[in-house]
Amino acid sequence: PARGGRPGPGPRPVPYPDSGHADQGHVHPGHGPGHPGHGSPWQGPRPEEPHAAAPRRGGGPAAGRPGAGAGRPRKGKGSAENPGAGKAAKGPRGPKGPKSTKRRGGGRVSGPDGRPADVRRLVTQGLAELGPKAYFAAAGALAAVVLLGFGALAVAGGAGGADARGAALPPVGDAAETGLSPTSYSSSPSSDAYAGIETRQADATPLTLEEAFPKDARSVPVPGTEVELELAEKKLDGDCAAAVWGASVAADLRRGGCSQAVRGLYADADGGYGMAVAVFNLASAADADRFVATLGEVRGGGFVRPLPAEGPAAEFGSGFGMARGLAQGHFAVVSWAARLDGKGDASDETLLSMLIEGGKAPGVLSRAAAASD
Repeated sequence: PARGGRPGPGPRPVPYPDSGHADQGHVHPGHGPGHPGHGSPWQGPRPEEPHAAAPRRGGGPAAGRPGAGAGRPRKGKGSAENPGAGKAAKGPRGPKGPKSTKRRGGGRVSGPDGRPADVRRLVTQGLAELGPKAYFAAAGALAAVVLLGFGALAVAGGAGGADARGAALPPVGDAAETGLSPTSYSSSPSSDAYAGIETRQADATPLTLEEAFPKDARSVPVPGTEVELELAEKKLDGDCAAAVWGASVAADLRRGGCSQAVRGLYADADGGYGMAVAVFNLASAADADRFVATLGEVRGGGFVRPLPAEGPAAEFGSGFGMARGLAQGHFAVVSWAARLDGKGDASDETLLSMLIEGGKAPGVLSRAAAASD
């Protein structure tokens, strides 16, 4: 007989024909096989049993834990009382496999042990296994490819001045450290009248002495005066540094890709006036603009060097003088008018007229006119 004088448990309820949906009762640890109201009479309290751990996901019992796996049967899945019902329980998951390194364009790169491969390490290791001769041959080929890439960038780089400088230009050397400077100086940038010769790339023919100083330009009458200037000296230099003094001026010519400097020196028969003219062949109008501006910024620290001469012209630069720099397309024209007798001032109109005439460089004007046709 049951404890407390009550009747013992009745017969076990028969499951429904559909074993997957039979009411098994809510089996809880510590409450017996049934619960009041679910088909079995109450049997009275039972000694407490240790609670079972909740079932692990995947159906397997937890290792080292008593009673693991017991508890409420999962709906539609097999149990001790309803074996094989529903889907089979999944086994425990195994450890995750190693991830591989994805490459662009699909595919993966993995090392021999399944770990992600270090591509640079594999390339280096592969080259090392080639042997010394093959290794250096492969390294040399790689270096050649890199150099070709940089060369292509250099050829394709920048429009205008950057391309017009070219690779075969003579270098601009070191200029003299000291020299003469005019008393005053002014400058003007290039204008639309010189748009046809804005770059040396569009006007690639080198300037010549005959073009810069044609026969009809060897004598220059000064308008409004009785002064007539005669060409005393002329020179063309491939190294533009020879035509200037001062490191800053030479550096700007170097930056502007100067390829030629043409100079001339004029003087009147009476020895009262002299004029120096210089034409610089630069890469672009922007370089010419910058150069004529630089002459004003560093005046006293660098300028154009007048050609040495004999006779009255030998005294050029010793008296009052004024100069002007004009950017004319990719050319920079600098004229310098001076008194040779040590006289003169800023009010001397003859000097002002000489500056205007000196800025009319025949070779540059003829090229600009031909390019505009």
